[in-house]
Amino acid sequence: MKMLRGLLGAAIMLVLALVLVLPTEGQPQPQPRRGGVLRIAHIGEPPTLDWHWSSGAIVSHILNNLYEAPVAMDSKFQVRPMLAERVTMSADRLTYTFALRRGVRFHHGREMTSDDVRASLERWGRVNFRGRIVFANVAAVSNPDPYTVVLRLKEPYALLLADLGSFQSPAAVYPKEVVDEAGATGPIRRFIGTGPYRLAERVPDRHIRLERFDGYASRTEAADGNTGQKHAYLDAIVFIPVPDLSVRIAGTQRNEFQFAEQIPSDQYDRLRGDQSLVPYVATLPFWNAAIFNNRQGLMANPKVRQAFQAALDHGPIMQAAFGPQRFWRLDAGIMPKEHPMYTDAGKEYYSPNNPQRARQLLQEAGYRGEPVRYMTTTEFPHQAVSAQVAKPMLERAGFVIDLQVSDWATIVSRRVRPELWDVFSTQIAFFPDPVFQVPLQHTWPGWWSNRDGMAMMELLRRHTNPRTRYEIWQRLQRTWYADAGSIKFGDFFEMHLHRRELRGFVENPTHTWYNAWLER
Repeated sequence: MKMLRGLLGAAIMLVLALVLVLPTEGQPQPQPRRGGVLRIAHIGEPPTLDWHWSSGAIVSHILNNLYEAPVAMDSKFQVRPMLAERVTMSADRLTYTFALRRGVRFHHGREMTSDDVRASLERWGRVNFRGRIVFANVAAVSNPDPYTVVLRLKEPYALLLADLGSFQSPAAVYPKEVVDEAGATGPIRRFIGTGPYRLAERVPDRHIRLERFDGYASRTEAADGNTGQKHAYLDAIVFIPVPDLSVRIAGTQRNEFQFAEQIPSDQYDRLRGDQSLVPYVATLPFWNAAIFNNRQGLMANPKVRQAFQAALDHGPIMQAAFGPQRFWRLDAGIMPKEHPMYTDAGKEYYSPNNPQRARQLLQEAGYRGEPVRYMTTTEFPHQAVSAQVAKPMLERAGFVIDLQVSDWATIVSRRVRPELWDVFSTQIAFFPDPVFQVPLQHTWPGWWSNRDGMAMMELLRRHTNPRTRYEIWQRLQRTWYADAGSIKFGDFFEMHLHRRELRGFVENPTHTWYNAWLER
């Protein structure tokens, strides 16, 4: 296990500080207070409460309070046990043995056993976009006793534990009976986990209410990222879909909400003058992206994708979407500049602003003016603005753009059906290693399946030597750009807003609300 952590750490160690704890203005951190209700204004309704099915930001912000996995990541992206007491790896790197913690209880009261963990791992391997990739290399999962699970691989894979414990879409553990009720690939219908908060009520389009789980069994190590101690100081956390930006801001000013997601950067100077509020800029960049349907329709033709890529000038798009330069940057790297795996390979394909070349590629592709169905949402204003600014650039090159604006939940539900769309707007969260980047996954909507790219992705999964991995990654990123797998407009740094009395909130990189509290 120590060897695996060392190899993983060498591959994905970051130079920048990866955890942002909210400012305390130079004063000692006050003692946590128990009690109170935290109301969070989200930009919309989560499409699901089944963490195996979605890696979206809204989903993760809610569900990391509700569910846990056998392992989790700390703030330096090192994998540590969570529901497992310890994990051991065989000398041939093929067999992982999870010794489970005893006394961990689900929200409905029953103790977690290896039956639950095995059933959850196998379901994650069937329905999760990362899980399907991982389980293609899984030879068997067994549970020889109530507190042991054994997972055997066909070939060594250094990032197995990082996949199982990822921030965005971990192998969350559900009760076996809940998994059985869902069938082989059906949706989860009862949302029961082992986390410090339990689901108390869900009223679609109104709120999701989590309440303290008094039976929670915390780890004893110091809290770090998604690992260690978790305290449910709050009586309840209420997530409220508030698509209207002005309502999110005004509600936080009036203390109707204590936290508001997704505040545009142009509000920063105005809001920081209010002594009751704290606007802050996240430390980890997201991509602003347009994802192509590589599987079906117009964008399955690589020349059409390359024409779309050639037509764009990313500077005006990013400036219109994010305003002042402090909130965004132009950069070709799929991994951020601060990461050891950063490369600008393929930068010649990034933001070419060449409509003449785009027209030539469309002619070679045999494009005849068919509408490009481009899905976007105003719930993330920068997504809608980016699509609106890109639209005349694309039309100047000869595209016919059918801009389809809807709520985010509709996009998430439609994007899994390749017959319904050609391009969709999204934002891509930070991932600790290139193999986790969802636009490069053939199992994630977009379905990039370039043969050479997939071969290099497989090599990247197998190798552990940092120098070898970096060389492979350079070639893979250049291939992705040359094939126009999708579009990265640029990096951006999200801004959120919270009441000054909110303490203990951590960005790591998804938001965590356990260990947070409200001062009086």
